[in-house]
Amino acid sequence: MKLPKSFFGPHASTNSSACQAVRRDACRVLRRFAGDMALSPRDYTIREHRQRRRDVDVFALHTSSLLVEIQHGPGQEGGVRMSYRTCRGRNDMTGGRDNAVSVESLASDQGYASLLATLRVVAGRRS
Repeated sequence: MKLPKSFFGPHASTNSSACQAVRRDACRVLRRFAGDMALSPRDYTIREHRQRRRDVDVFALHTSSLLVEIQHGPGQEGGVRMSYRTCRGRNDMTGGRDNAVSVESLASDQGYASLLATLRVVAGRRS
């Protein structure tokens, strides 16, 4: 998977074009996860919210049993952070414990395939 450049650099919250690029790229990556997991559009929701305490933008792919989050805060040295966890329904925002994902590993075909297989198991999908 080719990762977007906006995932690797810090951005200022005052730079609206950089914020839009991160939003567009995060939603695109989450839609690709959903497509590669063979989810239909009614099986998932892509949400965006802001954690004001930590000043972090959070983009989430939410199904009835899986929550995948991409977090990007201004001034973060490493760019984005990614995690996934189990949940009970689409309204459950807490769910199980966070499982961190190395964003750099997604750049390789093997790393992406491994994460996708894990997400399928967590989501209860067979194919």
